[in-house]
Amino acid sequence: MKLGWLDRRVGKPDPLLCIGHSHVACVARAAETAGIPLTALNFWEMPGAILRDGDVPRLTPSLEQQLREHRGPVFSMVGGAAHGVLGMLVHPRRFDFVLPTQPELPLDPAAELLPALVVRRVLESMMAEYLALMLQIRRLCSGPMFHIESPPPYADAVRMHADVPWGMYPGMCQEISPAPFRYKLWRLHSQIVGEWCDGAAVAFVTSPPASIDEAGFMREPYYGDGAHANAAYGELVLEQMRRLA
Repeated sequence: MKLGWLDRRVGKPDPLLCIGHSHVACVARAAETAGIPLTALNFWEMPGAILRDGDVPRLTPSLEQQLREHRGPVFSMVGGAAHGVLGMLVHPRRFDFVLPTQPELPLDPAAELLPALVVRRVLESMMAEYLALMLQIRRLCSGPMFHIESPPPYADAVRMHADVPWGMYPGMCQEISPAPFRYKLWRLHSQIVGEWCDGAAVAFVTSPPASIDEAGFMREPYYGDGAHANAAYGELVLEQMRRLA
């Protein structure tokens, strides 16, 4: 009989452990509301948790020790925003690309068409630091590690417009990119992360099916602020985590 990851001293499961950046917040809120034990390590709320060894980020010794001592799976929500940083708003040099896995998706007629490989290389460079952090976490885990896919994009740019923190995107146009373009960047981002996970013995957990509409975008009940999902989405992810634990 499967008992899960048990605390050998008291015979109770360790709390779920989720580590990462801003997407951790929706899961933490859902767990708090439901009264489900969860250790939520959100780097945005932990100043000084990441040190620098030249250009390479590394975790503090205390955080490394916490991860070593955790008996059970570790759920990563590290990074997850690079596709939004690159393309949620229109770039001054407006561009688009053909997504190789879905070449039928529409193109922005006002944009310069770039090779998909060029876009991928730019995205990979923006993700490199986060993948380096994930590799460190993987090496510290005594149990399995899962990486949670970042939430799907929301299609309605009019709804998003009031919620965009425009000051966080210096140099970008004050215009939300077309929905198909944002979707393509999200899919490409997920492909890069998924391929990395395959090579690092990390299980890649895709977004909850109930949160995605027929076109692949986030459904209305799970909208947060355009860049993030809300606590209702966090509930769906939390249920995924509990099943995997």
